[in-house]
Amino acid sequence: MRFPPHGSARRRVLAPAVLALALAGPLAAPAATAGARADRAPDDRVAALSRPDIAAEAPALTTKTTGAADDRPLLVTPGTDSTGGVGIYDNSGELIWWGGEGGHTNLAATTYRGEPVLSVHKGKGAEGRYVLLDRSYREVASFRMKGCTTDVHDFRVSPDGERVLLMGYHPVPYDLSAYGGPKDATVTDAVIQEQDIDTGEVTFEWSALDHVPVTETQLALTEKDVDFFHINSFAYEPDGGLLVSARHTSTVYKLTLPDGDIAWRLGGTNSDYSLPSLADAFSFQHDARRLKDGSISVFDNGNLATPQRSRGAVYTLDDGQRTAKLTRDLQPDPPVYGSYTGGSAELPGGNMLVSYGETGLITEFRGDEPVFTGRWPDGWFSYRAERADWHGTPAKRPDAVVRDGTLAVSWNGATEVASWRLSADGETRTVRKSGFETRTAPPGDDGPVKVTALDDDGHALAGRTVRR
Repeated sequence: MRFPPHGSARRRVLAPAVLALALAGPLAAPAATAGARADRAPDDRVAALSRPDIAAEAPALTTKTTGAADDRPLLVTPGTDSTGGVGIYDNSGELIWWGGEGGHTNLAATTYRGEPVLSVHKGKGAEGRYVLLDRSYREVASFRMKGCTTDVHDFRVSPDGERVLLMGYHPVPYDLSAYGGPKDATVTDAVIQEQDIDTGEVTFEWSALDHVPVTETQLALTEKDVDFFHINSFAYEPDGGLLVSARHTSTVYKLTLPDGDIAWRLGGTNSDYSLPSLADAFSFQHDARRLKDGSISVFDNGNLATPQRSRGAVYTLDDGQRTAKLTRDLQPDPPVYGSYTGGSAELPGGNMLVSYGETGLITEFRGDEPVFTGRWPDGWFSYRAERADWHGTPAKRPDAVVRDGTLAVSWNGATEVASWRLSADGETRTVRKSGFETRTAPPGDDGPVKVTALDDDGHALAGRTVRR
């Protein structure tokens, strides 16, 4: 399906002032302490002789499984205040794929033209864009805001696979003197843009300032610069609308399409749904999602809670009575507080996966009981965490090195390797794959070693020859 020329069939047009957007700022900052693993490098990085670049970048993940956890890989965005990257890990904490540092963030799984892909934000500032990677980790598509800076917080493909949803920020000159602020202030607007996948044409644009009073913000309007809305998630709704999370209004908004009107608000100062008590309310939240049973989940950072604590929260809405009920309150023991970042995701089996933001803790719950826990090293955390049934066969060949009599072999991103066939000097043997990197004594005496990746059926996938 193709859309008419740009501008002729837009669902909602932005104000003419929209010329450029600015990122809301870095996502990363120092985190709380976490345990270390004895089998990891002293600097809490993944041990990989065959990939020293990965060993220098990828953090170790300490894990513990105590129940019926989802066994699909974890897609994460581990980072610190000064570095970060994207990666895939298994439930034992073993690295599967490291996507590298340098502006990569917000890794997720989605579908593009009927095929499974990874989406990741790549680049910084005006160079930022969302790229899609196929199963070989090749870039197959790229999307960015038209005439604007693309924000990192979220990216979605429409249910019919024909459009993508992007978000951005736009600084707007604003007179805040009526609220005790300066006349020459700057208010950061939040912008949503939908684009046709085939043509790149913009099919929908939405501005927070066009629909939300600046007074809904929970930031002080006396400052020179006010990021009044701070959008951090959106999602297509079953009825065709959008579910939008705004951190700085502590509100989840339901938008109708194609007009972009606000159907209702949950949370904040103008909520259309009442809660039984203040303790049930969320504040400065992330990651609003509609669950299969129709309820709404958010990651409640809890900045305004007393005492401050973070949780995965699920709310059941009564549209007739206009009430909301907190039906799940997912906190670890002991409780933690992550003032920013974080997310929660419903898994196919009904479990909930909660990333507690800057604390460096990831917990999967079955009911109210934790069944899986992951911890990053001191100073590391993941903005979000999700699980996906991801199968990758990299376009690049495996990596191997012989050092001090040890052969180390790995294949970054390969999920189908069951064993390695090793050949040298007329000797051939097969060893089971062990974690990200398999280490063993090389065959033969002193000749080159040929290593070949084999799948479960013994079929060769790829290989290379390494000199001693």
